[in-house]
Amino acid sequence: MKILVTGAGGLLGSTILSLFKDTFHIVGYTKRDLDVVNYKDVQKKISFENPDIIIHGAANTNAEECEVNKNLAYNVNAIGTQNIVNAILHSKKNTVLVYLSSTGIYGAGKNSPYTEYDPVSPTTVHHKSKLEGEKVVQNLKKYLIIRTGWLFGGGVKHEKNFVYKRYLEARNKDCIYSDISQKGSPTYVENLVAQIQFMLADGVFGIFNCVDLGAVSRYEYVKKIIELFGLDCKVKQGSKEMFKRIAPVSFNESAINYKLDLMGINFMTPWEKSLEKYIVQVKLKI
Repeated sequence: MKILVTGAGGLLGSTILSLFKDTFHIVGYTKRDLDVVNYKDVQKKISFENPDIIIHGAANTNAEECEVNKNLAYNVNAIGTQNIVNAILHSKKNTVLVYLSSTGIYGAGKNSPYTEYDPVSPTTVHHKSKLEGEKVVQNLKKYLIIRTGWLFGGGVKHEKNFVYKRYLEARNKDCIYSDISQKGSPTYVENLVAQIQFMLADGVFGIFNCVDLGAVSRYEYVKKIIELFGLDCKVKQGSKEMFKRIAPVSFNESAINYKLDLMGINFMTPWEKSLEKYIVQVKLKI
């Protein structure tokens, strides 16, 4: 089975390449290798690779940049996905598309974690453009839309490594502040990859939340990170006014894997256990 991964330099893409390399014939395309907004480039390379599965992780995930430059957000996240979908539709192979979406598309409609059956009403341009990508993907016969969020993991040098960045921020300070107003579901990227692998192997298609278990504030999350690193730095609660952003990000991005639970195939683990496992690995490298 041949798998093509877009966004191969991202946190998820690089983890997929690492964990899938011994099991599948896998090809990774970074932004430099594949310009998803260039339809001819997308069609040419997908036709050449002729993959059985495409895991589409390429996206503009910078919510602040998307809010300022809406054209860029929709071009990459919506039109880029449209180009992937069109290339699949024009090919002779019934390629499966895995589209990485976000729990942020639910918006700010409730205080408790979202299920897949809650209405979606995204509050930011980034999440609106990701939702448009979801709509396009549903033109295919076989697709897997994964709504995830607050991903952590990867190498310590990766620019998206939230956990290690908090370690660097706190290691020489007496205290740091973290946002008490925002809530989400921290998710270990290796757990997400393993869950996706199972679903593909078992022929599971559709729209699914896929996060580690539990909902927590950003403050509680950062506090646990610092605690597990054994740092003396105190984490204090900060109000949302201390972390002003251009993008009107929802206060609640938490979710539960409701459909996976109902189907009896939810293999994600509690976020605290996942975080502890990851930080043990990080400590060996620093």
